[in-house]
Amino acid sequence: MGLDLRTAAFMLALAALVMAGGCALDPMEELGNQIQSQDVGTRTQAIIGLANLKDQRATEELLGVLEKDDELFDLAAVALVKKGREIEQRDDKALNRIVEDAGKILSNAHLAERFRARAAWTLGEIGSREAVAVLLTGTVAKVGVVAAALVREYSTQALEKLGYYSDGRAYEIPMGTLLEQLDILPEPEPLALPEVE
Repeated sequence: MGLDLRTAAFMLALAALVMAGGCALDPMEELGNQIQSQDVGTRTQAIIGLANLKDQRATEELLGVLEKDDELFDLAAVALVKKGREIEQRDDKALNRIVEDAGKILSNAHLAERFRARAAWTLGEIGSREAVAVLLTGTVAKVGVVAAALVREYSTQALEKLGYYSDGRAYEIPMGTLLEQLDILPEPEPLALPEVE
């Protein structure tokens, strides 16, 4: 039983229509594959692509990098700041989700301290006061019985950026930046405890 002539013509026309309209692949599929690459350059370009992509799923991928990529967690944090600052004006639900998910990283005592501290930094740089509660818990963070000094310090700094303390603190990435399409993301200051005098 072969196809009749009409059915074959219809299928050819449908195929031509699909090809002419462009069967674009889902960019998240490609970026999701790139973010898993062993090559740091490929992963870097994927993070930049995710930072610029207007898709909620991009945030999930960036949170995964923030939580476990030893080489690029800083870059993922900047990308999340970009995402958070972009959505602040138009979608409280999406912003609250970023704050909640970054807060989970901050609060996870099983993660490396540098990932947790960078999550606190991210919350402060986004600039949403919705992060105050989770940052307050970060100021008393512990790892086992030892205080997690880096997490505590960056949680305190983030609260200062949000105006929780009267002293205040400037943002490392000024407000108003990161809102356009970017080819490169700025590097944040390296994580370090302040020197004690």
